[in-house]
Amino acid sequence: MSNKYDVNIAGYTLTVETERSAKHMERLSELLNDKVRGVQKSGVTANYLNVVMLAAMKLADEILDLRDRQDREKRNLEEKSRNLLSVLDSALK
Repeated sequence: MSNKYDVNIAGYTLTVETERSAKHMERLSELLNDKVRGVQKSGVTANYLNVVMLAAMKLADEILDLRDRQDREKRNLEEKSRNLLSVLDSALK
């Protein structure tokens, strides 16, 4: 079931239809607004669209870093699992 929420991003209100909870949408808008404020404080640009795009790029960069870390951890766990299976296989022979 979809819900409609009004979210305020950098002073602009957007109506969003989503399956997510109100709390999730609040956290999401707070996160994006924090990034927008960070970009604005850096004084890189005054153009609203550029500020929001730079904030989105910062969030995307964090996501890519987390995905890379998750992939490394997954590969590490898979390797450890293969090693353990090999040791167990050898011990059972």
